[in-house]
Amino acid sequence: MNLPRWPLIKTLLLLVALSVLLAACSRVGLAYRNLDWLIPWQLDDYLSLTSTQKTWLKPRLQSHLEWHCSSELPRYIDWLQRSERLLKQTNPSASQLSEQFAELDGALKRVTAEITPTAIELLQTLNPSQVADLYAVLDEDNREDRLDFLEPPLATQISQRAARMQKRLRPWFGQLNELQQARIGEWAQTLGEQNRLWLDNRLRWQTELRTVLDARRSADFPLRLTHLLQERESVYQDDYRAVYARSRQAMIELFSDLLASADNKQREHLSARLRALRRDLAEQACAPASRVAAGASR
Repeated sequence: MNLPRWPLIKTLLLLVALSVLLAACSRVGLAYRNLDWLIPWQLDDYLSLTSTQKTWLKPRLQSHLEWHCSSELPRYIDWLQRSERLLKQTNPSASQLSEQFAELDGALKRVTAEITPTAIELLQTLNPSQVADLYAVLDEDNREDRLDFLEPPLATQISQRAARMQKRLRPWFGQLNELQQARIGEWAQTLGEQNRLWLDNRLRWQTELRTVLDARRSADFPLRLTHLLQERESVYQDDYRAVYARSRQAMIELFSDLLASADNKQREHLSARLRALRRDLAEQACAPASRVAAGASR
């Protein structure tokens, strides 16, 4: 199983947990059980924490993971079960799928709210060298992503977008038929220059993050970082905000059309994957609260 390299803030916000849930990974249970070391491992890509910072972070991370396991995991399992029932319908509507997507937004917001205080305290402790290293990694990530996603001609960007989507869907649908492949190509075409808008908007958000981090000793730092993390849309450019809404709707309509054109074998394949994922998550045993409390007291 190849694990992606998540951006720093997503790591801090435990989005790794949500990413693991949604990824087409056959070992999701193993990954979820090891989030206590996967998250710090990913964090090391961006920050070289001191021993004091690591000691401070460890019990807080354990507490967040316990909260996530006991509070959020049952929601995911229920979501997967309802998704299975939805897929049994002959032709789920785009509005029904939209409701399912909206629940994922809610999960993201809850995780963000849960972890924000820890992110604030950790980032307040960064020294100038750590901040400089963080900025250097972000700059390198931006250069690589622009090279991969923006430098190719637009026609190549679109074809690569379609290829990525097909690759992500195959573990769930199996072999895609010609109609489905054509529909994915149409979807990729309608997004046009979204790569540029996405990267420009991310850079805009990162610029605001740098401004806030540079003032991390100020009294209003907690409020400003909370706003930046929990109300990301407020930093969006107007054109990106509009494009984001359209691209989200386009994704929902794509999934609706793919399901409508799926044969019985594909539907069963998809249902089986969802059932396996649900069972895998249901088998996860949350750490007893007493153990988390003990770890926090060390």
